[in-house]
Amino acid sequence: MEVSSYVRPRSLDEAYTLLTQKNAFVIGGGAWSRMSLRRVETAIDLSLLNLRFIKKTDTYIEIGAMTTARELETSSELEKTFGSLFKDTVAHIVGVQMRNIVTIGGTVAGKYGFSDLNTTLLALNARIVPYNGEAVDFEQFLLESHKEAFLIEKIVIDTFDTKGAFQSIRNTQGDFSILNVAAAKAGGSWRIAVGARPGAARLAREGAKVLEGHDTIELDLAEKAAKVAAQELSFGKDLRADAAYRQNVCLPLVRRAIMEVAE
Repeated sequence: MEVSSYVRPRSLDEAYTLLTQKNAFVIGGGAWSRMSLRRVETAIDLSLLNLRFIKKTDTYIEIGAMTTARELETSSELEKTFGSLFKDTVAHIVGVQMRNIVTIGGTVAGKYGFSDLNTTLLALNARIVPYNGEAVDFEQFLLESHKEAFLIEKIVIDTFDTKGAFQSIRNTQGDFSILNVAAAKAGGSWRIAVGARPGAARLAREGAKVLEGHDTIELDLAEKAAKVAAQELSFGKDLRADAAYRQNVCLPLVRRAIMEVAE
């Protein structure tokens, strides 16, 4: 990435004003953007804005936009609330050095098709809170383009009666996922998200419907839901796998995630 001007604003208002300028870009952690060939007039560094936090209330958790993948991996609050879900989700992101750079805000804003974290956040029905705006549903954010300045301040996740699980398949431990899956149950309602298709994560709504109304999830029901999920979603081809392979591995990954949540 070629940058003409690098700025470290001292307030969210200043950062937002800079972002409204032509060809401005929020760096985030800089892990993926540094590999881009684009030319940016103004690169905005949010590191002075106290957006690196994980805060828990009685009903939800707030995660600041500059919180790193490593902090998600090691957070005692996230582990107490969601078990190993976040650790399982981010542990394969290249290495510890990279996880100390990658930020949740940058990952979400990038809408990367390869992202493991976005798949889990979609399954958890997370909300994105921008500066100077209303909270946005995570699925809506992934599907819509934002023509106006959109500065992510934090991510909010409801915690009441919520349990989730993450599954993935990859060629090597530190490689991007060939396919990733997250399943979550909150207050009796199921959500199944599938990412690295290789497109951005999407919900398997019909697959989740198969599980609704069942207090106990047996293996055959999880298998049925997984089959429906694998059939309803679209898959593509890239250097890691073709569409048929991704569809085939979707079934066991969804089934495993469902059964882990159901335990």
